[in-house]
Amino acid sequence: MSNELYKTQIYKSIFGRKIRNKRNIRNVSIQQLAEDSGVSVNHINNIELGKSHPSAGLFHAICNALHIDATTFFKEVMEEVELIILEKK
Repeated sequence: MSNELYKTQIYKSIFGRKIRNKRNIRNVSIQQLAEDSGVSVNHINNIELGKSHPSAGLFHAICNALHIDATTFFKEVMEEVELIILEKK
């Protein structure tokens, strides 16, 4: 996968939506996730809305806070991104 994919809106949107879904499934408030991850609520909100993408360190902090495996989460995101890209071809 190209490094450019990380910059696409498709990737950021899917990534953010999946973070929000995992957070909601685990009944974690956005405030709690922000606190546990060491960032502002606004930062988490922007990630969930696909407006920004976390650094590698923040991504791992979010995964730890939500008790999710980073590799599995990333794989799920990439599978969905690839499906959407294939559908657009």
